[in-house]
Amino acid sequence: QLDRAKKKLHEFGNVPIQKISHALKGAGDKLTAAGQAMSGFSRACAAATVAIGALAVKSGLWADDLNTMSKVYHIGTAELQKYSIAADLVDVEVETIAKAHQKLTKTMSSATKKNSESAKAFKKLGVNVKDSNGEFRDSDEVFNDAIKALGGIENETERDQKAYAVFGKSADQLAGIIDDGGEALQAYGEQAEDLGLIMSGDTLDALNEVN
Repeated sequence: QLDRAKKKLHEFGNVPIQKISHALKGAGDKLTAAGQAMSGFSRACAAATVAIGALAVKSGLWADDLNTMSKVYHIGTAELQKYSIAADLVDVEVETIAKAHQKLTKTMSSATKKNSESAKAFKKLGVNVKDSNGEFRDSDEVFNDAIKALGGIENETERDQKAYAVFGKSADQLAGIIDDGGEALQAYGEQAEDLGLIMSGDTLDALNEVN
């Protein structure tokens, strides 16, 4: 599977084969360092799956969907591409992640109201929704911080309650991400970026016109 991934990426003509070799190894090393069980995949095969999955994005297969989801859920297309590539590997659908992200932005807004349930939820997690200047933090950063904090809660009932307070109904389907504090999701996303497989907004728009 690893060899097929390298061959396909090489044929696609966008990523140097030497870079792929180092990058694929890097994905496995990052996950191993984080103590992640690959659930049926060897480190190399899991990384290869990232590369193969990214080919669909590269070919423009998801270009229209990505742009649409970006507008609907107010998430940058770069982050959505990372989520799309990693989704199958963390066993959480990309739309579930997007909906959770959308709910999070609403929760962040309501958290500004003193003594609100949202404010209490973020406080208990130790996650700030605003920076030192009193401005809202980037929602992607808050998302990652919240997932990491939830992953550190050993009591399952408590973790579920806090996840629901932050992410709403989507929390029930985020177990594949929360269980490891988001380490795998971030590792796969970073690997796709390292491989140069994350397209710019202009490129996505151009692919939409072609399709």
